[in-house]
Amino acid sequence: MDSHNQEFIQLIDQALNIAEQLGASPQGEGNSNAEGLKKLIPILQTLKSQVLEDSLEASTQNSTLGLSRGVADWITPLDSPLLSAVGAIEAHYQINA
Repeated sequence: MDSHNQEFIQLIDQALNIAEQLGASPQGEGNSNAEGLKKLIPILQTLKSQVLEDSLEASTQNSTLGLSRGVADWITPLDSPLLSAVGAIEAHYQINA
């Protein structure tokens, strides 16, 4: 695996870790982010599999994965580390994929 893919996997793992921590927070199912997290975690896991299998479609000039926009629709607060983490994934995808 090349260094770009290794870095990509690390960014995805970081976002997964943050998402799982948010999901395990004391608020549990009452957490306002819970529904979004239930959708995001499988998306991140699929993305990781695609990178590992080298089957992720290459980025074109302006294409994104849609993660930042999707998370920004439901995450509170907007300065959440999760939004920063998915933003880093998006930036890496646009530059290196």
